[in-house]
Amino acid sequence: MSKPALNRATHFGIVWGITLAVITLVEWSNVERDPLNHEILSPFIERQVQVSVEREELPAAADIPTATDPEAADAVLRYDVSLEFNGPLFLACFFAPVLIFHLFGLAWGRIRGG
Repeated sequence: MSKPALNRATHFGIVWGITLAVITLVEWSNVERDPLNHEILSPFIERQVQVSVEREELPAAADIPTATDPEAADAVLRYDVSLEFNGPLFLACFFAPVLIFHLFGLAWGRIRGG
């Protein structure tokens, strides 16, 4: 009798890899829609936010606003958000369980088969 071409460890590895990739892609697309307010659950996506204060420029013909003018804004906050993907961590989390599945499969086969 011949051994099957794909064992359970291979199936678990394929399911694990596809699941991890899909979850990461869905999380990335959700973060891209609202990068500042969306909570990042995936450890593979890193967000860096830089906040800078910029003075609002007044038009040349406008009068100088007084301190009591409610529409006079002193400063404007500028948010620079950068998203990065941690590839090495993704590969480690992708391949480590696959290797563990195969090691357990080999150990189980050796114990069972003798």
